[in-house]
Amino acid sequence: MLTRRSVLVGSLALAVSGCGFKLKGFYEIPAALQQVVVAEKSSSPTALGRELISQLKTNGVIVSSAAPYRIELATSSYNRRAISLDARASAKEYELSGQAKFAIYQQDAKTPLLERRVSALRTYSDDSNTNALETLENRYRNEINQSLAEQIIRQYLSIAPSSQ
Repeated sequence: MLTRRSVLVGSLALAVSGCGFKLKGFYEIPAALQQVVVAEKSSSPTALGRELISQLKTNGVIVSSAAPYRIELATSSYNRRAISLDARASAKEYELSGQAKFAIYQQDAKTPLLERRVSALRTYSDDSNTNALETLENRYRNEINQSLAEQIIRQYLSIAPSSQ
């Protein structure tokens, strides 16, 4: 019975890995991109900058000042707006959006290899509980930063030199 179960679990693991399944946010990083500098225009690290560094490190990328590539976070902005109102003109549903502009440079080059703007948004309803609404909005801000960081990493991976 134990052997049959072991064979079944082993077969399942092989099937899942064979189909190319990967957990969201985990990437195969080419050797040429395994070191990077992350720079920000702001004087103190932003929530997006901290999230980007965290995700890079989770994927095995070394964040070092001597790296061959540099990701510069230029600007990031967040906006909350009401997207639906009730009969008394009170907001019932909100949209929280975030966007970031960034550039990727090779070593000390002045001209970027890539310049992009990424964006993400979440919508949520007002349940008239102020504490719950603030907690939900904070959670969505974190999710937006995670999504923006993932998009930046995917763009970073797109500059991988082709191995020909």
